[in-house]
Amino acid sequence: MLNDKKRRLIATLAVTGLLSACAPEVPPLQLTEKSVWLEQNWTPEQSQWFHYTSQGTATLPLPYEWLIALEQPEIKVFGNPGMFTANDYLLRFGFIAGKAEPGSNPDGLPVGFAQDKDYQDPVSGQRFHAIGFTCAACHTGHMNYKGTEIRVDGAPAINDITTMVEALGVSMLYTKYVPFRFDRFARRVLGADYNDANKEKLKTSFNAAWDKLQKVVNLQKGVEKQSVKEGFARLDALSRIGNQVFSIGMNFNAKNYHPTNAPVNFPHIWHSSWYDWVQYDGSIMQPMIRNAGESLGVAAAVNLIGPKETRFASTTKIQEIADMEQLLAGAPEPSTNHKFNGLQSPSWPEQILGRIDVAKAAQGRELYDSHCKGCHLPAPDSDEFWNDKHWKKIDQSVDQRYLVLHNSPADKIGTDPMQAKALAERKIDTTGIGLNTTVYAGDTCEEVKVKDGAAVAYGLALGAVVQETVDYWYDKNSTPPEKREEMNGNRPNCLLPAMQYSARPLTGIWATAPYLHNGSVPDLYALLSPVAERPKTIYLGNQEFDPVRVGYRSDKFPGAFELDTRLPGNANGGHEYSDEKGKTGVIGPRLTPEQRSALIEYLKTL
Repeated sequence: MLNDKKRRLIATLAVTGLLSACAPEVPPLQLTEKSVWLEQNWTPEQSQWFHYTSQGTATLPLPYEWLIALEQPEIKVFGNPGMFTANDYLLRFGFIAGKAEPGSNPDGLPVGFAQDKDYQDPVSGQRFHAIGFTCAACHTGHMNYKGTEIRVDGAPAINDITTMVEALGVSMLYTKYVPFRFDRFARRVLGADYNDANKEKLKTSFNAAWDKLQKVVNLQKGVEKQSVKEGFARLDALSRIGNQVFSIGMNFNAKNYHPTNAPVNFPHIWHSSWYDWVQYDGSIMQPMIRNAGESLGVAAAVNLIGPKETRFASTTKIQEIADMEQLLAGAPEPSTNHKFNGLQSPSWPEQILGRIDVAKAAQGRELYDSHCKGCHLPAPDSDEFWNDKHWKKIDQSVDQRYLVLHNSPADKIGTDPMQAKALAERKIDTTGIGLNTTVYAGDTCEEVKVKDGAAVAYGLALGAVVQETVDYWYDKNSTPPEKREEMNGNRPNCLLPAMQYSARPLTGIWATAPYLHNGSVPDLYALLSPVAERPKTIYLGNQEFDPVRVGYRSDKFPGAFELDTRLPGNANGGHEYSDEKGKTGVIGPRLTPEQRSALIEYLKTL
């Protein structure tokens, strides 16, 4: 006869056999002896605010208290797994260890995780403490070198959000089905209120959250054969925003769910407040539209199908988003004093990564002037950069000028076209939303009316929904017209969905690996090499930095994400220095190894 203890053990082992293969593999914890935040013109208090201020999002599909109570997605016969939010687990996904603060980060979560105690779904009316990502989750970078972790605000994150969310789903699965696990979870969540009745109520709520998650999983299964895995340092942001807004946000509309087939390296954001157009494809002009749209993409809820009297009500924190942009931008307008303000690009930390070879950098500057500045503009430390031809007013009634970026047609620059296609070619069914919205489009910002339809241009539809969402907040808060313009950055909601890519100034470029918009090139040396010499497969997730090639180590290691550049969306061609005349994507002559090294040495100085 089996006693109860043995029965429980056998039941656990049976479940283990069914479920243990589900847990995703992640790299081991990459430890350092110390961590250093680089000086970038922000105080520690400003950085902390950037790291943990909520945008009004519920990115993770469960309340904050549940996340804190979940165990890691593993099964132990003896003892219990560690907690999901433990640093020794979450940091394995590439996140940065956070600083515990009673108000902003009481549980010491990694940089980019924010609790929102005011979250109320505008359709269901449900209130709960949400857990979502901040701007910093995708725009704070770090790298390790000889035992020192270098942290950079505004740099591309190197985390793997998709695998972390996958692991969270497995953890919820185990909590639901593995014996005794839900009871441990309930005791943590309920505390002194734990009893059988409350446990059953919690189970009902948990099952409802699980069912909703399964609806998203089913949508993903419908397009998974067309999707490209994102992995460390990359996310298909435009597809995910569209899926969240027009599919999940429209009662799981399968017609609008798109495969994630255009992953991009998280962009660095210093100085971007002062560009005339932003995004990799130079498609959005107004900072409020860009930022509010991003918040909807990471699950700020918006009413698109609920009560018409509150249509476009959302959880997006418009004031905080405006404040965030102002913190990034600084003041006054840069061309006034020939200096960027706000968040500064990071200077090469010679005391950690080694001294810059001044003589070699001087040779590299000549190469930069010959081969780079035509697209990426003159170096910001030159008078030429601040010439009036590179700066223009957008609104003639406002005394602000913006940096005019160079846009290259996708078929000329030759890099993977999938991201540019997202806004230029995709269509969305907006039937029932109630759009009748004026936006502006094209280089000359011509007025366009966006109305509901079965096949509306995705870029225009998204711009219209975000504008209606922002305007709803302005109206509810009686925001005067002049204040609205200020919060909008004194720029119209102008959209430019085109097959192009934008060339930004290369300030701080050393801290933005991997390279190209899709992160398919591991380091600057490979980027300056002919495509035939670039690695066909790279492995992302290693935080160890190479100061010679300038990028993360990309050789194979346990838990790495394998990026196959042969797949559409992952292509590593284009932006090439080669002697193959007439080849698409060749932008300059082949550089010798010595020239590549000299140019890299100069780029370290920017």
